[in-house]
Amino acid sequence: MHITAPSSTRIHAIDAIRGFCLLNIFINHIYVGVLNGFSPSRVMFSDSAEAFVFLAGISCFLAYSPRDNQRSLAEGRAKVWRRAVTLFLVNMVIAFASLGILLVSATFADPAHPAIFPTEMIQEHGLATYLWHVLTMQQNVGYTVVLRLYVALLVVAPLYIWLATIRFWLPLIPAGAIWVTAGHFGLVEVNSLNHVDLALTLLPWNLVFAVGVALGAAIVQKRSFPQHNILTGAAALLVLAAPICFVVLTRLSPEILDWVNTRNDYFWTGASKTLQSPLRVLYMAALGYLFIAWRHAPVVRAVHSVSAGNPLTQLGRKSLEVFAAGAILAVAVDNLLWALSVNRIVLLESANAIALEIALTAAAFVIMLRIARSDRFTTATVSRLIQDTVFNKRRRTNIARA
Repeated sequence: MHITAPSSTRIHAIDAIRGFCLLNIFINHIYVGVLNGFSPSRVMFSDSAEAFVFLAGISCFLAYSPRDNQRSLAEGRAKVWRRAVTLFLVNMVIAFASLGILLVSATFADPAHPAIFPTEMIQEHGLATYLWHVLTMQQNVGYTVVLRLYVALLVVAPLYIWLATIRFWLPLIPAGAIWVTAGHFGLVEVNSLNHVDLALTLLPWNLVFAVGVALGAAIVQKRSFPQHNILTGAAALLVLAAPICFVVLTRLSPEILDWVNTRNDYFWTGASKTLQSPLRVLYMAALGYLFIAWRHAPVVRAVHSVSAGNPLTQLGRKSLEVFAAGAILAVAVDNLLWALSVNRIVLLESANAIALEIALTAAAFVIMLRIARSDRFTTATVSRLIQDTVFNKRRRTNIARA
């Protein structure tokens, strides 16, 4: 079977899946509430983060590779790196908005984890040092670790795109070697000030991105897609094994429950998100395989035929803007619920707390959808505003010195 090449660089199904992942990521980032317990990520060996990085690899090749002589590799490379600059600037917006929320919330309630809270690090290292480490993406604040990974991936993306234009599978060789080395030796980056491991770092995660780039190249190059009953059955069994493990086997076996609780600590025998264990990569590959192989199954067919006007498609189409809004809103909602519980205004897991969490989550979803549908809230606007502000400030300084 052949993978159908798109007539443009956008595939609505990819946007719709990305939109769903954005909503799921938002829910997973509300640690204080109960809704994250109903996230599909709780019964899967991988989660929305892998799906998002995988889809980013596909979209990166579709958007920036040479196609029909419309652009050269050099032009594509320039566009990729300009996009990386935009992501960096948006990440700074997330960082300082999150910092403001965290500092304000600290005046109403003691933080749940003081060691990783900005006030503690500012007191220990000083404000200037803390801000410098945030600006240079050495220290995470809020959920800036996500776009930090994407900036790094876009820096190396031109190499993977170039390799994929030669043979679609070539990016998997260097990416796989880096992944195995990083996973086996535990080569993950840590926050520079509090020394907490970063959940998403370039070396272990680059393979998921490279797999996406390779699939994007296979789509454009109209490569044949192997479809066999054995492969389909194995992929389906692996996908079904996760909910069986988390829901059923953990109740029957203390050993399996212990593995689940410690799975993030081991690369080869665990399901480490930080190290991107082989099990997580295989699980993501199995989901992708079934999505292509079972394209005529009712649910999968519905995703393949989703329209451009579908809300999930709209969210995914402007994923950067929506993610930025969701990252800031998640910090706000999480800290609001925490402050209310600490001050015993609302008791955690009570009916009132659940109702409030649902209401705040629904409001956040509405805001994210409004941003997705608006032409005013774009990353280009934010990037231009920041660059103009910095440029004008430098210009005024030079005039003053003159």
